[in-house]
Amino acid sequence: MQQANDHGVDAVHFEPFVPPSTEELDALIPGYKFLQFIERGGMGAVYKAVQKSLNRTVAVKLLPRVHRNKESFAERFKREAHALAQLNHPHIIAVHDFGETPDGQMYYAMEFVSGMDLQHLLKRAPPEPRQILKIITQVCEALQFAHEHGIVHRDIKPANILVDERGNVKVADFGLAKVMGQQIGDYTATGMTIDTPDYIAPEALDQSRSIDHRADIYSLGVMIYELFTGHVPKGVWEPPSIRSGADKGIDAVVSKAMQNNPEKRYQHVSDMTQVLEKLFKNSDNWKNFRRPSRSEVVKAMGEPVNVHSNADTIRMKPLVRSKRQMVWMAGVVMLLGTGATFVWQSGWLPKQKQDRLENEVVSPPLPPPVPAAISQPVPASPDAAQLKLALWVFEHSGFVNVQTPSNPKRSMGEESDIYQADALPAGPFTIWRVCFSPKPIPDESGLEILTSQIREVGTVSNVNLRGLALPVDALGVLATIETLTNLDIMESPMITSEAIPYLAACKHLIYLRIGGAKYAIDSSVSAELRARLPDCVVNDSNE
Repeated sequence: MQQANDHGVDAVHFEPFVPPSTEELDALIPGYKFLQFIERGGMGAVYKAVQKSLNRTVAVKLLPRVHRNKESFAERFKREAHALAQLNHPHIIAVHDFGETPDGQMYYAMEFVSGMDLQHLLKRAPPEPRQILKIITQVCEALQFAHEHGIVHRDIKPANILVDERGNVKVADFGLAKVMGQQIGDYTATGMTIDTPDYIAPEALDQSRSIDHRADIYSLGVMIYELFTGHVPKGVWEPPSIRSGADKGIDAVVSKAMQNNPEKRYQHVSDMTQVLEKLFKNSDNWKNFRRPSRSEVVKAMGEPVNVHSNADTIRMKPLVRSKRQMVWMAGVVMLLGTGATFVWQSGWLPKQKQDRLENEVVSPPLPPPVPAAISQPVPASPDAAQLKLALWVFEHSGFVNVQTPSNPKRSMGEESDIYQADALPAGPFTIWRVCFSPKPIPDESGLEILTSQIREVGTVSNVNLRGLALPVDALGVLATIETLTNLDIMESPMITSEAIPYLAACKHLIYLRIGGAKYAIDSSVSAELRARLPDCVVNDSNE
């Protein structure tokens, strides 16, 4: 069950959510003709529709039903919709209408943009420095306007930045927005638990701290880093100029925007914009710029270094030395005496890069090779959520694969597949794979419970749902698993053209296995999935 929780506000609970069909919505919201399901996210589902009264094409966002504190939520939603409707800016999605269905689901209609979000653009055709800076400055203009009108977005990330066919930016999805200046306990927010923590300012994760417009500035810093380097900064990170050959001025922008202490960040988005505009003028001269490919990013990433949220900033990582250099330096340190300590120029001790790139494909391996996945770190103490997930899987005839501190390797097979509680490690472990084969999950509620528990543990990247036979829209819950990279759903009658939008919404997939001897896949379905998941290997083998 999803939950909204603003500081000082009673929690608002949402029921498990399965996006309705366009036909169902035509009946629920008669003022609109629903044309197409677009995608599902943590804050509801989005559809393309026509507003009948004005014959206007719009995007309609449908939120989950409120289970508790409905009246309080409805009032906040109404105030928020009114506030957002006042944000008339060329780089902000316009809100046209809002309402509630007869069965209690809130919705709002907004401007429809013909184009794609920045997340998809990065995967298909990564922009050059000049285009990146143009996009960022337009986002800055939109946020500065929103902040001046008392609105904090709180969910800035590439998926919420739309780019139209002319390259113009529209900032979308103010679903987590809050109105500044409200009294404690009176926030205008629909803030559900946020499922994209990489972009979130530290104060937004600490309910004892207040949130203001500077939280958006932190998120901007993360997004700028990602646009130039191809991945989000975690823990101790290398400067973007080192990763991509960008101008060193970008390093200073990112570092200042991502200060953990809001007082040390840019105090207004306009301050950041001025710096970016200067960089934009010289961006044609960035001769050494090269945005790393996805495979290079995966290979280059080590485990993140945890930095306490009270630290002033997340520090940049110095250049990684070669093994030969490291051996030479170690000898120098030893000559200085056993008590000597070598410290990097940045003030951080070097962290050994972990090389745990293990193949996650179900045996036997199939061509083409599956991209490697990075192992999750194992906690220092037992985790109740991990045990809870394992027991639920066992109860429903599934099995798990785990990692432990003594055996961090990701292994599968008879000796590694765990089917019962007494076979679990005695000490701490993390689950990286969940498998329901040969007996599939029998109902939709079971799939919803499973995905909820997988989100809770945050370590499962490989899910096997072979033989799953449920209504096709049940697949929508899979997109809520941010850690899901490998999905096996062979021998399932659900994989038809109707399943495409649900599977395509699983944006982090790098390997998808469908088909099987019993349920062959239409070639057009496979082709569409490959087009919509360009970084994913789609295996439709019948074997």
